[in-house]
Amino acid sequence: MQNILLLTDFSESSKNAINYTLQLLQSKTIQFHLVYVHKASAFTSADLMTTGNANLYASIVKSPKEDLEDLAAALHLKYKNDRHTFLTHIDYDVFTDAVNQIITQNAIDLVVMGTNGVTGADEVVFGSHTLHVIRNVSCPTLIIPKHFKFSKPETVLIPLDEKDVLNKKRLQQVTNLVDKHTSKYDILRITETATSDQEDLKLLNKLLQSNNFIYHQVVSVPMHHVVDTYLQTNPIDFEVFIIQKTSFLERLFKGSPITKHSKIASVPLFVLHD
Repeated sequence: MQNILLLTDFSESSKNAINYTLQLLQSKTIQFHLVYVHKASAFTSADLMTTGNANLYASIVKSPKEDLEDLAAALHLKYKNDRHTFLTHIDYDVFTDAVNQIITQNAIDLVVMGTNGVTGADEVVFGSHTLHVIRNVSCPTLIIPKHFKFSKPETVLIPLDEKDVLNKKRLQQVTNLVDKHTSKYDILRITETATSDQEDLKLLNKLLQSNNFIYHQVVSVPMHHVVDTYLQTNPIDFEVFIIQKTSFLERLFKGSPITKHSKIASVPLFVLHD
């Protein structure tokens, strides 16, 4: 049975990500961990001194706990899926520290979170919590844009640079989320110079059906141009990125303003770590 961590702050964005995931994985047996990380900074020393013990307990512990339990009950009632069970967790640590602790303690296989995406005038593709998870949490992460409504992923984009290794484990991580047989996979190998594609094709032909993937090698074009152009000209509804120890954002956006990449934050993004 898989263990999946669902991050929530009770916003519409986080609830949308949870609903997307429960529909995406409706046929799998999963224990979902609903997690709320309380902001320690929300309470000043003055608050602690002037608030009664009962009120303080209600604000810090009781209210979020009840909200999480209500959310779990609502999800169980809405989907009536006996394959899915729900546990609730509240933490008061630094956000990514709390997430990493829960991942370790509960053998989490996947982290799910929502993001508000591009905000227009603000040059923000991903929210701050999303960025912190991408940078500091090594568990596979599924990021769902705000307002993105569920539809079964039909076309999956997997961009790879010269250092990204395509192997059986990574493809299986993708096919655990999206259908191996009915989804179509668009694989882009982006290199500075022309290289052999035989290893990639050998693996793809072994693990996927030849009629449900296409493979392109793109030479001497920056990754952000390739990805953004491809997203604008092809009906992609799910993306996969492999993060190396070098900065994911530097590799993706180097040399170009982030606001040019709003399409990247417009469909679900599955982040894998090297």
